[in-house]
Amino acid sequence: MGNTHGVVCVDGSSPAGLLEEWLSSDAGVHYETEDVAITTAPQGCRTANRSVATGTGDDAIRCWVIGDIYGYDRSAAGHNLGGYVTRPEDVTPAEFLVSHYDRHGFDSLSGLNGNFTAIVYDEARRELALCTDRFGTVPLYWTQLTDGTFVFSSNIQFLPFHPDVETEFDAPYLHEYLAFRRTFGVKTPFTGIEKLEPGTVTTVSLEDGSMRTDQYWRPRYRPRDESVEWFVDELASRFQTVVDEWTRDNRDYGVLLSGGSDSRLVLAALDDATAFHMNDWMNREAQVAERVALEADIEFELLERGAEYRIASLERNRCAGSFNGWFTQPYTSGFDTELTGRVDGLLSGLYADSLFGNYGIPSPEVSLGPLGSMTIPTERSVETIDDYIDLLLEDAHDGHRMPTDLRSVLEANIYRDGETVVHHGVTYDSLEELVYYGNCYPLSNDDDMRFHTGLRRTLPYRSPFLDNRLLDLSLSVPIRYRLRRDLVGRATERLDPSLATIPHASTGMALSQPFAKSYVGEHLRAFYQKHVSRQSPPAPYLTNGPWLDDAELLRSFDFAGDVLESNDDLLEELPGLDPHSVSDLYHAHQRGEERVGELYTLLTVLTMPVTEHVLETQTSDRTDDVHDQCGRCLKPEVVSVA
Repeated sequence: MGNTHGVVCVDGSSPAGLLEEWLSSDAGVHYETEDVAITTAPQGCRTANRSVATGTGDDAIRCWVIGDIYGYDRSAAGHNLGGYVTRPEDVTPAEFLVSHYDRHGFDSLSGLNGNFTAIVYDEARRELALCTDRFGTVPLYWTQLTDGTFVFSSNIQFLPFHPDVETEFDAPYLHEYLAFRRTFGVKTPFTGIEKLEPGTVTTVSLEDGSMRTDQYWRPRYRPRDESVEWFVDELASRFQTVVDEWTRDNRDYGVLLSGGSDSRLVLAALDDATAFHMNDWMNREAQVAERVALEADIEFELLERGAEYRIASLERNRCAGSFNGWFTQPYTSGFDTELTGRVDGLLSGLYADSLFGNYGIPSPEVSLGPLGSMTIPTERSVETIDDYIDLLLEDAHDGHRMPTDLRSVLEANIYRDGETVVHHGVTYDSLEELVYYGNCYPLSNDDDMRFHTGLRRTLPYRSPFLDNRLLDLSLSVPIRYRLRRDLVGRATERLDPSLATIPHASTGMALSQPFAKSYVGEHLRAFYQKHVSRQSPPAPYLTNGPWLDDAELLRSFDFAGDVLESNDDLLEELPGLDPHSVSDLYHAHQRGEERVGELYTLLTVLTMPVTEHVLETQTSDRTDDVHDQCGRCLKPEVVSVA
């Protein structure tokens, strides 16, 4: 976003009036002045906090927090008296933030630990500040109207429905989304709409309309010269501390348990929990997860999905689309009742592999001919921006025949700026930090963020790996340990040795086994399943892993063809797409080609309410459409005009 300027005060019209016109008639305005209007929807998200104020009259400070704040690190905020302070249970995240801001001002916000976006309105200074956490785990989308009004929402689909927002699909970034199932950095597929940068405080002056962004944190990789045992002990200790701080004896917790190691570490740190395992049948993965739950002496519940669950997510998740991931990826959205009716809070092992495993570390692959290929656990050299772009393009699903050139789009958005590297509006200190952490910083660079967001909006939820203390530890781990050691598995063994003796569902080896043995075991098992085993699941789209085979699902059911046919008019209008070439792509997949990436991303776009709205040419009924779509379907946690 950079240091931009613009008039924010609305001249001659009320922000509240604009907000009421934008929202459905029963939404109401929760807070308004002549300069600012903000509404939150706690009924749609239990983590949104209503306004908390300190002071009176012109000295009032008001704060809204979307997400959660866990504590405060005095040393990170530059205070002489260092140390970490946990947020007391009887203090809300907004109250906790205001208490620090009241004493130290905006400089204090850098010490906050949590997954959040905070909005601070300081009436005395006549400033509105938007603060994102380190990794931008709670995105906030914004745009500026022609009159200078600053408009933002926690749901990107909500912004184009604003009566004064003028936007259209941005063909290059739409191309990126279709190819990578995400847009990178702060960019979105809509002209004039971006995300706030991670680890920043964006301050809007209500005096002169100026806006500035100050970055208080970015990932800096500083490997420590310590033994692997030191890192295992440190990971186990910090992880246990994080879980202990968040959980309470008088509440019931659930764990999204897989057959792997990440969620098993969560379970090892808990005294008691309910294990929820999502799968399409009681396959090998589910059996391992059940065995882990039995060993931990906790209740195991299979959340059974199947083909119908997957297909129904097209409709179920259409309003949750954020141009990050597929319609399938709010995986638990069909189990909200089962989760909220059983537990008070939920934990997962999300992002363990991005921060402590090999995900995101480029490694060479060796072809084994007809036997397939294998990844070698060594680091692949990435020395230039072009090397990094090559790396991205290797994973692109770029089967759509579009007029934009994907490489040119990437080259225009990834470049050096002095000693730093800019990737779609987000700055990294070096190419090394970009390579190692660009897949999850900001978190929207990871295409599975929709899973994280869906959980956060369902009930109190936490992934311990996104705690600042774990992020700091990740930035000190030598790459060789991430590639050739199982730090998470070893930490599980530290906390609960019995859980580590159970084989990993993918490798068939206990977590306590040396890395080399697990590495060989994983490849041998994959070879056996592909070339030797005569066992087959009960349907072609079912597997023995955590996910069904989407390629076979597309061939077994005609839901994709139905969506493409019923949305032929939208395909005609989406920039760069040709309905005939899309049809050819679909039929090529039906004949045996692998086109899941192209098709699932396109289905996600076509079923979003905002797509039809942006592409429509007649706007005479626009206000009614806004009220209908926004009130009935789109549920942002916060919307505002300033």
